[in-house]
Amino acid sequence: MKTNRRNFIKGLSSVGLFSLSYPLLSSCISDKDVLTARITKIEFYQYNINIPRYFSFGTWLNRQHLFMKISAGSYYGWSEIPASRNNPEVDLSLWVNYVKQFKGLSILEAQKLLKSQQVKGSKTSFKYLELMDMGLLDLAGRLQNKPSIELLGLHQKEAVPGLYCILHKDEVKVREEAKKSLKQNLGHHMKFKMYGDVEIDLKLLRIIREVLGEEAVVISDVNKGYKKWKSLEELAEILNTFRENGLNAIEDPAPLSTEQWIALQNMTGDLDLIPDAPMRPAWEGVNKLQKGMGRIINLHPSTMGSFTHTALLANKVKEIGAKVMIGDDSLVGPACSAWQQIAIGAGATWVEAIEKQKDSEGYLKCIVNSATKKENNGYYTLNPKPGFGLELDEKGLKTICSRYIAV
Repeated sequence: MKTNRRNFIKGLSSVGLFSLSYPLLSSCISDKDVLTARITKIEFYQYNINIPRYFSFGTWLNRQHLFMKISAGSYYGWSEIPASRNNPEVDLSLWVNYVKQFKGLSILEAQKLLKSQQVKGSKTSFKYLELMDMGLLDLAGRLQNKPSIELLGLHQKEAVPGLYCILHKDEVKVREEAKKSLKQNLGHHMKFKMYGDVEIDLKLLRIIREVLGEEAVVISDVNKGYKKWKSLEELAEILNTFRENGLNAIEDPAPLSTEQWIALQNMTGDLDLIPDAPMRPAWEGVNKLQKGMGRIINLHPSTMGSFTHTALLANKVKEIGAKVMIGDDSLVGPACSAWQQIAIGAGATWVEAIEKQKDSEGYLKCIVNSATKKENNGYYTLNPKPGFGLELDEKGLKTICSRYIAV
């Protein structure tokens, strides 16, 4: 095992990831304009979604997302982060004050500042870090005329299936959503929220299987909702009941130690366990992940904190013989394409961060060009472009967003 680990680290070092800094701007770049390009403008667009989402821990009646454009002269990068929930009049001053420290810096200086915040014990929210990280990564790729995922050492190109997500406890709504997934050609991979109640969760699972049939891949997320078990055997019995009724995988079934994850996976047959919360942030997930603690590992947007560490974590997942999945934070805009590209580059088993038919409706009309595309079969493909390759109609974007702020 030590030899494998040593080879793993050596391999990461060869692609520039072991240093845990962007393999972006370096002495090998001869273009002085790229090396000295400074951040000249940062713009925020507040995009509101008024479609409820129902979780085991509560309800989001509405959401407020920030789309960010960060510019260095004529070059730019796009980013997105959910800024708040159930708060239409959200105060954006904290976001503005955070990004102000990057304005006027060279891209290299901005990367170094960001890297200093992406450490254990950081007091900066993962969301702030990812907002800036995605924008800088996009901008750096465009400056060098290279796809951002290549800068991260993620080189796979195969299409990845989209994962449709249902967030409802109401049985009628669940049935309706399952049928919608079929209409959108996404019924082959389905995720639904469980609520920590066997009777309720089993009913929802059976409805989904009835609608989608036996061939679909069905997974669930219970947000650590099963907490009342007295032994792992008791918890395994619950999970095996779901397996016997057609569940393929389950995300964060309960609060578990690493040792319990490994033991539980050995007790649930071909039901794949999916650690999510233990992988947050990515720089801690890299150290925590162990072989056998799950067969699919969720890299969850808004909680990774660093894309270089996310790439490092994705490579470690493969080293231990598990599969990568890209989760979601109910994203609707620019971050969807970025995470789809990371999913493709990492060879993920599916990607949950996809544009939503209703939530993303206004945004989708503003897309001029995108590097990723949803094919008719519900899989997402990549046509590589510099950075993350997104081009938007900014005039149109301003008309559908409630606020625009130039920093």
